[in-house]
Order: sequence, then structure tokens, then C-alpha cells
Amino acid sequence: MKLSGHDINSQIRQKLEMRTGRHLYVILGGYERLDRYERVDFREARFSNGQNLGKPVNVNRSLLERINDGELKRLVQTEASRFESVKDRLTREFDAFIAEKLASRIFVALKNLELLFAYDLELSCLRIRATNQKHILVLLPGERVGDRITLFHEAPQHNHRTLPSNLAPENHLWELSE
Repeated sequence: MKLSGHDINSQIRQKLEMRTGRHLYVILGGYERLDRYERVDFREARFSNGQNLGKPVNVNRSLLERINDGELKRLVQTEASRFESVKDRLTREFDAFIAEKLASRIFVALKNLELLFAYDLELSCLRIRATNQKHILVLLPGERVGDRITLFHEAPQHNHRTLPSNLAPENHLWELSE
């Protein structure tokens, strides 16, 4: 079911009150709709104490900033022959990044995760770290078609990806209405 940004914020606020269980949430929509949600609706999202949830973090940029320029240059130059090492490095950096963000706060919103999908990185660290009163919200360009979620649905079909069905439970996954 598609919901308005306001309705999704209400759902998130309720979920933030839960002390136990998994706390990984996913919002789907087209790029323009996700951008509008971030600029308009998400700015209004609050914890029960009235504090705002903060700004979504650009994962692509954050991962690249974690790797120094010399190392990044070397990774780019050897990517074709060392794809698995680049993938392993990005996986480690992503997990460390999420751990650091959640060490200083109970909620983090993530956007721009294309790099993760381009390298087919394992997303289980999101599920694992979104527990014990730590909450992760992921903004993903995608749409639900039946019981399948197609990511990057606005891109050419060879760029489409499928969201792993075990990443977030159905009641933690929302699709934005226009």
C-alpha cells in the first residue's frame, strides 16, 4: 500500500517507541518523490520528545570519504582485476560506517546507496545493527510489483536490482504515494 510522507512519518514515530526487535525500515519511491519526501516530509519527522530525526546521510559519499585519495585511486585502477578486494573493502567500510553512526545516536537515515548495489554488497549488517533500540531508515528508489521489490526501477532494466526479501519485514517497508 502506498502512503503519504506524513503517514509514513507517523508509522516511523510509532516504531521508534518499540524497545525490542529489529528496527530496520525502508521507504520506496521514485528519485523525485524520495527527494521531495526528504526535503518536505522527513524534515517534519520527530521522536516522541519532539526532537527531529536529523538529515539522511549520503552513503555513496560517506563511503568514498572514508578511503584516502591514494588508496581510492589504487582501488579504481585495479578494480577490474581485483573486484572482490574492492567489494570486501567497501563491505568493511560500510559496516564500520554504520557502527560509528549508531554509536553516537539511536537513529540514522540513509540515502544514495547505489554503490552498495553496484558492487552487490551484503546488506545484512543493516539488519544486524538495527537492534537493541538502534533504528535505521533506508530511502531507496524502487517500487513494489506483486511480492517483489524492484530497485532503480526508473533506470534501464539492466540496472534494476531486487531488494532481498529478508532485509526488512513487510510492516517496516513503505512505498510513497505521489
